[in-house]
Amino acid sequence: MDAADLSGRNASGPDRPREAQGPRAAQLARLDELLARAGGRLSALGGDEVGELGRLYRAAATQLALARAGGASAAQRERLNDLVGRAHGLIYGAASAPRQGAGMRAWLVALLQAPVAVRRAWRYHVLAAALLLAGGAYGWAGAASDADWALELVMQSGDERTPYATRDELLATLTAGRPDDARGGHGAGEKAVFAAFLWQNNTRVALLGFFAGPLAGLPTAAVLLFNGMILGSYSHTFVSHGLAWEWWAWILPHGVTELLAIVLLAGGGLWLGRLMVAPGDRSRREALREARPDILRLALLAFPMLLLAAALESFVRQSGLSEPERYWFAAATAVGWALWIGWARPPRAWVAALAGGPGTRAEGAVPTGEADLDDDGLAGLEDALRAARSRR
Repeated sequence: MDAADLSGRNASGPDRPREAQGPRAAQLARLDELLARAGGRLSALGGDEVGELGRLYRAAATQLALARAGGASAAQRERLNDLVGRAHGLIYGAASAPRQGAGMRAWLVALLQAPVAVRRAWRYHVLAAALLLAGGAYGWAGAASDADWALELVMQSGDERTPYATRDELLATLTAGRPDDARGGHGAGEKAVFAAFLWQNNTRVALLGFFAGPLAGLPTAAVLLFNGMILGSYSHTFVSHGLAWEWWAWILPHGVTELLAIVLLAGGGLWLGRLMVAPGDRSRREALREARPDILRLALLAFPMLLLAAALESFVRQSGLSEPERYWFAAATAVGWALWIGWARPPRAWVAALAGGPGTRAEGAVPTGEADLDDDGLAGLEDALRAARSRR
């Protein structure tokens, strides 16, 4: 087979060699015809024709490679390159429908797989929770031994909730914004603004713990300890004034989700720190590449949890629910998260449906299994190899 056979150019001309009237030239002519009929839209072709287009494209691509290697003329290579380029763009061009919402589908896939990622990294989450509890214990002990220490170190400046406040003053801070509050409850607009502020503040803390992880995990540990100290010192302040029942009813409905999200992100940060310090028998780059999917899934789970926690803190905490109802709500939240994170496993069919979908126009036009695979486009290469052996 010579180079002219591979191009099919001017197949009807008087100077065309007889070999060019063979199946290769017919394949190229048929490919050109299908591309012209499609007009840039695979929907203009039937399912069988789309499958045929794919086979002819593979055959033309093989012939183009042989033409380049066999010294075909520039005109012949140009025609083949044009055909292959047009067919490639039509077949492998991104479908418009899958492109829309691809980010949302990727997020949903990551969310479905997040519980498994949490379980794989459970040691780091347990360590993060232990650091948070250790900070809480230290803050409780510090506030119990020295009220001024708590006031100066961990309590915010100008906050009414100090160890020197009266019980009534502390109770008033717990009922602020509720419908039965003497100063009047907050409207939906005010609660929405407050939720946005809380989400921004909580996310900043969580992000600091997560992205500081590569620094050997030390800043992450410091963030956990300090936030635990704040929680411990305030808890002692309310409990010591006889408001334990009201305090935990105030903090747990949103605190379960908020603290869990912080622990998850901080656990991811500690994981990053461990990979930087002790990657094992791999390089740090390889260790990070291997862990990256699960770490990203942790982040994609924790950020919506922080948004939910902010909404709960603004709307549920300042609602008219009684203390027992608040405890039931917090318990239901804790059980729900425990069941989902502890045992949930994403259905493979759901993940495949969200992660799949036609990535190209051809995949969207022809359902899986309908393409005829009899001609794989390699016949031209087989002919060339036979011709090379006969010349030896």
